[in-house]
Amino acid sequence: MDALAALRLTVGTAFLLVAAGSDLRTRKVRDALWIVLGTIGLLLASAEILLSGFALERLGLVGASAFLFYAIFFGKPLVEEDGIRLRPARLALFLAAALLTIGVGVVSWTAGGAAANASAELVSMPVMVLVYQGFYYVGLLHGGADAKALIAITLLVPLYPAVTTWISTSARVSELSRRFFPFSLVVFVDAAILFLLVPVAYMVYNGIRGDLRLPQALFGYRANLDSLPKHVWLMEQIDEGGEHILVLFPKRGKDLPEEIERLRAAGIRRPWVQPKMPFLAPLAAGYVLAFLTGNLLLLLFPPLA
Repeated sequence: MDALAALRLTVGTAFLLVAAGSDLRTRKVRDALWIVLGTIGLLLASAEILLSGFALERLGLVGASAFLFYAIFFGKPLVEEDGIRLRPARLALFLAAALLTIGVGVVSWTAGGAAANASAELVSMPVMVLVYQGFYYVGLLHGGADAKALIAITLLVPLYPAVTTWISTSARVSELSRRFFPFSLVVFVDAAILFLLVPVAYMVYNGIRGDLRLPQALFGYRANLDSLPKHVWLMEQIDEGGEHILVLFPKRGKDLPEEIERLRAAGIRRPWVQPKMPFLAPLAAGYVLAFLTGNLLLLLFPPLA
C-alpha cells in the first residue's frame, strides 16, 4: 500500500467511524462532516493529478465533481416535495459540470490508449455523485447521510488505490471490475453484503423470544404500541381503506402518530416494527474491507491468471 492509499484509508475510516457513532446515537450526521471529507478528497485528487504527471485536463473532472458535490449542501434543490423547480443558476452549474465531463471525455478519447482508460475510471467522480443521489430518491439508500457518505467516498478515492487485496481473480475480470465498478461502489456492495447479516440476527432474537412468524421475523420484531422504541418503522399498518397490511419495507416520511392511532383503533397492541438500522456502521466496515479484501462479489469468479 502506497502512502496516498494509506492516507485515504486512514482519513476515510476516521470520518466514517465518527459518522457511524453519531448515526447510532441520534440517527443524524452533520453535513459539515461530509463537506470536509469531500473537500479533502477533491484536494487530494487535484494534487495527485498535478504531481503524478496525469493529463491536466482531468482537473476538469475534479471541477465538475466539485460543482455537483457542493450543490448538495448549498442553495435550493431542483426537486422538492411539491415538484420540480426551475432555478437558472443551479441549472447553469449542472450544465457546466456536464460540459466539463464531456469535454474531458472527448479529449481523452481522442488521445486514446492509457490516457483514455485512466480518464474513463476518473469520470466516475461526477457520475457517481449523481448515481448515489438517484439511489436515495428511489429508496435504495434509506438515509440522506448514507448517500452523502458514498458521494464523499467517491471524491476521496476516485481511482482504485494502490493496494494488494486478499481476493484475486482473472486479469480480465479485474480489468472489467475497475472500469465498470468504481471503488465507492465496491464499498457499497461490501457494506450491503455485511448488512445481510442483520436478518440472521433478527431470526436469532425472535427465536429466543419464541416468535418466528415469517417473513416478518427476518425484518424486525414485535414491540408494545404503548412504549414504542425510538427510531423504528411500523411494519404493520392500517391503510386508507381500513385494511390491516404488512409492509416489509416501510417508506420514510409516514406520519407515525397517525399510524399508531390507526393500529390502536384496530385493537393491535404489539405490532411488528423494523428498526431504522444505521447503514453507516457497515459502510465504515465496508470501506476498510474494500481496501484490504477488495470486491466481495469477485469471490464468485475463479482466481485465474
